[in-house]
Amino acid sequence: MVNAYALIIVLFIVGGLVTAGWGWRLVVRARAMRRWPATEGVVETAEPAGGEEDLLPSIVFSYRVDGKIYRRALELPPGALPSPELAAAWRRDYPAGGRVTVYYDPRRPDQALLRHSGMAGDWLVFALGLGAALLGALLLL
Repeated sequence: MVNAYALIIVLFIVGGLVTAGWGWRLVVRARAMRRWPATEGVVETAEPAGGEEDLLPSIVFSYRVDGKIYRRALELPPGALPSPELAAAWRRDYPAGGRVTVYYDPRRPDQALLRHSGMAGDWLVFALGLGAALLGALLLL
């Protein structure tokens, strides 16, 4: 017969390892993004949120890499809570016609962003996952 306590702890360990792996992947991705080259771009449109249910601003920017022009919609950082205040702040920071610094993936120039995402939350995901896995291992012993 399987010990239910041990099974729950093993599932806790596996969940912690999966979370740590996901967090590590986020950290590696964020570090790579910080090394992306920059180019100058321009904000083409900066419109208010689409309505009461859509609280995200609609901002489109364009930029040139190796003679080719790319257009991209602004993506908010992970974890950003949509609100009218956030939409107004982003439209204020990125007005239509404004010049912006665009960071782009040198391997895939169609992938770009205006702000580097913070890594603190990424490290937290990794640390919590690893901590859960270690705690589970200690409980199993």
